[in-house]
Order: sequence, then structure tokens, then C-alpha cells
Amino acid sequence: MKGDQCEMSDPPHVHIGFDKNELMLKTFLLMSVIAVASVAIMGIEALIHILTALGTVLITHNVIYSYQRWKDLDPTYGSPASPLVAGMIVALAMPIGGPYEVTAGVALLTILVFKYGQGKYFERKYLNPAAASKVLLLVLLSAMVIFEDPQRTGMLFHPHHLRLDLLSSSGFEASMWIFSGETLPILGTELSPAQSLLFWQTHGWIGGASGIVVLIVGAVAAYWLRFKWRIIVSTLVTMTVLAAVTGLYLGGDPLLRIAFHVFTGSVIFLAFFMATEPQSTPMPGSSQYMFGIGLAALTFVFQLTGVLGGSVIALVILNMLTPLLDKVNLKIPYGHREKKRGAS
Repeated sequence: MKGDQCEMSDPPHVHIGFDKNELMLKTFLLMSVIAVASVAIMGIEALIHILTALGTVLITHNVIYSYQRWKDLDPTYGSPASPLVAGMIVALAMPIGGPYEVTAGVALLTILVFKYGQGKYFERKYLNPAAASKVLLLVLLSAMVIFEDPQRTGMLFHPHHLRLDLLSSSGFEASMWIFSGETLPILGTELSPAQSLLFWQTHGWIGGASGIVVLIVGAVAAYWLRFKWRIIVSTLVTMTVLAAVTGLYLGGDPLLRIAFHVFTGSVIFLAFFMATEPQSTPMPGSSQYMFGIGLAALTFVFQLTGVLGGSVIALVILNMLTPLLDKVNLKIPYGHREKKRGAS
């Protein structure tokens, strides 16, 4: 401190050696590795989803940025790095085979409502932008479907997911037909469902096309970019334990259950790149463990009951609990109270 001036520095929990813009660029770079692997596995359709999401957020960002400069306002995002990360998360969190219009809609909601809007009207981002956008769109589409035909169940309880029987040994193994029949193009080797879940998926989230690639890239990101590793570890460990116990109790191959419940894209990608979003997740270490355990438990229940988008619904629910988890585990201010003289 010099005179009336004092030098401000970043608090220890956000100081990672580079600024936010650099953090976003490096995060985008790492997710691009997953995107390339996903396109190699899922094909041109995955590429179109990725370009649709990125194009939507970039156009929206540029329009808002130009408007703010025209009105002589400080730009919310001076660089497109953060919007690009949001767009890539949206793209990799979309299911292959879904309409491109839905991807564009989720991307638009993400950047406009839950990134710009949430940041402007609230002091923090309470909800993960991509997860909140997917949940909102799922609810709206479900309401439209049910309104048109009350006999239908809507998108949240999609008939395809409701046909899965994960609560019995025979039903679970029969449900794994989704991941059977995959063949490695170069070697021509046919993969078992468990191997497909680990290495080569053409069904599910685009970002989960190769569970092992997400695991490796996510681990590098967690170490290099200082992601909230406690959330990642507690989520994946809890899912592994729940899957193994369920397999032992209900029957069936416990290893296949672990592969299914942990390495579907909606779990492995979400655990690394969505559940660790800085502002919408707890700060205290013990709260991060609680967050991860709760996220895994809710996701697991939604998986067993066939709820479409169960992992993102679980994440939004835990996001809403984050302020409480932060308060529950707040530390006593650093320092001590000096004892009075004569006190024993």
C-alpha cells in the first residue's frame, strides 16, 4: 500500500496463472480435441451440429457486441472466447440425430438468456447456461407435444427411453443393443457394448463419442486449467459405486453397468466440462464433494427411470442449491481472537 492507494490482486481460489480470456481459449482448444474425435466417429452430422452451435453464438455475440459499442457501453465480453466455449459445450452436449434447429435454439438460449441475460440481471450465474437452456427447451417441447396430443408423454419421457428396462438383469442387457454392433473402421473389429461405451459410440451426446478421449482430455483440463476436481472425482466415483452395487443387487454384468452409467456422454462429458462451471458450482471443498455426490445420485435415478436429459436436469437442480452449499460450509474468517489477561 502506498499512501491512499492499495494494490488489488486476485483471491487465491481464482488465481491460476492466466486471465479469464486465456482460460476460455485453452478450454476451447481442449474441447476441440473432443470435437475432432466426435466428428471422426459420428461423421458429418456431428460436424453440422458443432458448426450450427458455434455459428449461432458467434452471430449473437457479434450483434450484442456491436450494439454495446454503438451505445458506448462497456462490452460484456470483449472477446468471443467465452461465447465460443459456451457454443462448443452446447454442441458437444447435443444428441446425435437430433434436429439442427434444436441445437440452434439451445445455443441461442444459452448465449442470450443464460449467459448475457443471467450475467446482467443477477450478480452471478446461478445456472449453468448450456444445461439450463437444454432443460428449458425440453420442458417447452414437452408442453407443446402434450398440448397437441394428451396421450403422448412429451420429450422428458421420450418413448425411446421409456422402452429401456434398466431395473432387471435381462432388461438391462437387452437395452444395451443401442451400443452393440459398433465396428472400428481401420481394424474392422466388432466391439462389445462395454468397449463401444469406452471407445466408439455413434449414439448419444456428440461429446461422448469416445469416453476414453473425454476422460483423458478432461483430466488434462482439470490439472492444467484448475477445474474443480473434487466435483469431477466425487461425481464419477459415486456413479461407479452406484452402478456396481446395482449390478450386484439386480444382476447382470457390473462392469457393463459401470461402463453404461459412467461413460455415456451425458455423464462423462458433463462431469468434466459442465459440472465444473465456476460461478454456478460451490466454492468450499467439502461443498464440492456434496455437489458431486448429489449430481451423481440424481443423474443415476433419472437414468433408471428413463428421463431424457436427466443429467442436465440434475445439474440445474444442484446449481440452484449452490448458494446454500456455499453458506453451509463457509469458513470462519482467518485470524484469531486474543485472550484477555487473566483468562485461564
